[in-house]
Amino acid sequence: MSRSTSSEASGRDNGTVPASELAGDAVNLDEVRVAKLGRKIDRAPALLQSNPVLLTATGEQLSVPVVSKLSDELTLGRRTVNEVFHSSSSRALERGVPLAAASGGEGIYRLRTGWACQFRDWSTDRRIIVDVYLPGDVIGLDTILRTQRSEQVVTLTSGTIEMIPAQDVLTKLFADRLAALYIARLLCQRQRRVERYLAAVSSLDARSRLAMMMLDFYTRLRRRRLLTGLVYDLPLTQLQIGNYLGLTVVHVNRVLRALRDEQIVNLEKHCVTILDLSRLTGLAQTAMASPSAYIAEHALREVANL
Repeated sequence: MSRSTSSEASGRDNGTVPASELAGDAVNLDEVRVAKLGRKIDRAPALLQSNPVLLTATGEQLSVPVVSKLSDELTLGRRTVNEVFHSSSSRALERGVPLAAASGGEGIYRLRTGWACQFRDWSTDRRIIVDVYLPGDVIGLDTILRTQRSEQVVTLTSGTIEMIPAQDVLTKLFADRLAALYIARLLCQRQRRVERYLAAVSSLDARSRLAMMMLDFYTRLRRRRLLTGLVYDLPLTQLQIGNYLGLTVVHVNRVLRALRDEQIVNLEKHCVTILDLSRLTGLAQTAMASPSAYIAEHALREVANL
C-alpha cells in the first residue's frame, strides 16, 4: 500500500509469493487479479439491489441466477473462513499491545472485540497511522502473499483477537475456492477503503478529512450491527487523529470545535455524536462518492464474465 499527503509520502514493496507455493487447486491470488476479481465481486450485488434496471441497461442481459450464485458462494466462503477462525485459539489483549508479538508468529488475525491500528514510524517523534481496524476486521491478509513481514499493528483498546497461522491460511483457506473468493472480496474492500483515505488526505481540506473519517467509522460499525444510533466510541486521541489524517493537533482541535459549534458532529471524551448525518455526509461526499452509472454498468458486464 502507499500513503501520500501534501508534504509526506511513504510506500511498501509490492512482491508476492509465487502461486506455485499454494495448494494445487488454490485460486491465484496475485495482487492484480485480487483487485480485479474483488471489484467484480463486491460491486455487483449492491448495484443490482439498488438499481435492477441496470440488468438490461447495456443491452446485454445479465442473468439473475449468476448474481445469486455469486452471492451464495460468497456466503459459503465467509462461513468457511468463520469456521477456521472459530476453531483457532483466541487471545485477550490489553491496550497498546503489538499483534505480532502477542501471537508469536506470522498469520492473519480477526478482531473479535476492540480496535487496532497499523502504523509506520515516519521519524523519531512521529508515528503515522496508515489504517484503523474495527471489531470484525481481518488483519494481515495482504502480508500473507508477500515476502516481507507485516508492518506493526497495535491495539488501540483492550480486546480479543483470533489468529490463523500462515501455514493454515495457505492450506485451509487459499486451497478452498469459495474461501479464497471471499478473501479476495475482503482484500478489495480494504483496498477501496485505503483509496478513499488517500484521496481524502491528498485532496480534501481538514473539515472534509475529519468528516470522512467519522462517517467511515460510523458506516462500518453500523453495517456490522455494532450500533443502532448516531453515537459511538472513538478510541483515537487528537494526536492519533492528526497522525491518521496528516494534520497537526492544533488543526484537529480547531476543526472539531467548529464542527461542534455548527451542530454537525461532536467529539467529547472519545465519544462521537453525529448531530446532522446529512451535513456530515455532504462534507465527506468527495471521498465517499458512489460510482457513476457508467462504472456501475461496466462492473455488471465484468460480473457476467466471472
